[in-house]
Amino acid sequence: MKTLLRVLSLVAAVAGLLSAGAQTPAGRAASDFDFAVDVVERAYAGYPDKTANRGAEYAALKERLQQEIASGRDTYDAVAEYLGWFDDSHLGTEGVRAYRPKSIRRPSDYAARMERYYPQFTHCRVDRETYLIRFPSCDPDWISLGEVREMIEKYLASGCENLILDIRGNGGGNDSSYEPLLRLLYDHEGVEDGMEYRVSDLAIAHVRKFAGDTERGRAKIARMERTPAGEFLAGESKTYRIRYDSVSPRPRRAALLIDGKVGSSGEQLVLEVRACSRRTTVYGQDNTLGCLDFSNCEILRFPQDTTRWMMLPTTRSCRVAEGRGIDAAGIAPDVRITLPLPETLTDNVDEWVRWVAEDLKTEN
Repeated sequence: MKTLLRVLSLVAAVAGLLSAGAQTPAGRAASDFDFAVDVVERAYAGYPDKTANRGAEYAALKERLQQEIASGRDTYDAVAEYLGWFDDSHLGTEGVRAYRPKSIRRPSDYAARMERYYPQFTHCRVDRETYLIRFPSCDPDWISLGEVREMIEKYLASGCENLILDIRGNGGGNDSSYEPLLRLLYDHEGVEDGMEYRVSDLAIAHVRKFAGDTERGRAKIARMERTPAGEFLAGESKTYRIRYDSVSPRPRRAALLIDGKVGSSGEQLVLEVRACSRRTTVYGQDNTLGCLDFSNCEILRFPQDTTRWMMLPTTRSCRVAEGRGIDAAGIAPDVRITLPLPETLTDNVDEWVRWVAEDLKTEN
């Protein structure tokens, strides 16, 4: 499995360092807009696709924002609008959601529409036939592989034939965090899209950081250093196989429960389950967030105001070049839940879980 940067935890950590009242003099701050433009154009994996056939619109955007900064507009608000134009949930900075078309078009503010929206890790029996595992994050700082395996052991010991894997709220983290769950649901070999690096100093640094001490990582770095900057690294496999040496007899039937907060590694889990588990049905009311086509992010500090940050993806999914990107619409569920939102989603067995449990008992 490929490893994704723990995006959400890093963003939270970086955001926690920001000074709410910090201001940078306008005369110095203007260069931080230029910094954002430079790093996007030379290192953002989505730049070629996002600007294709939109060159004049993009040039006009940059010119307008530069003029507005010169006229007194806050530089970092202009940076947020600039990054938001690309409509990529992995490309961001503080305040970018206000300018990202997708965020405006498909709001998923469940906390404002429910009495309490705070999904937490939990596992328990729903009824005689169905067990619930709630898995709201792939961040290994929040849950260990040992804890995930313990959840699975408790499920298998319950004797329940059916399983609901509830990943509502799962904004991502690290793909390896969900691997035991994928293994549990696996029932046939599957194939998923690989990813490709857009070569830059940041991409090379990313590979060096996460795989530089391996033979494969060193070989990739050597090829990247021979590839012209801005090009996508050739010679990478366009797909990867999902294959385990055994199939768990249970669950007999499974549900993967999603919502509009599911993104990044959470979405990767949805795609991989669909690729290798015929017994699993995806349930939800909304499509997922759409935050996966461009990934493996780096967190960058602005040179003039180092309390401020931006996040930039260094890789592109191979499905994008084939016109099969998922970010625009997210991933649709197999079964749309038409119930009202539950009043509370924490560590409880909510109305949606009970409804899905009943639906799993009916044969397709």
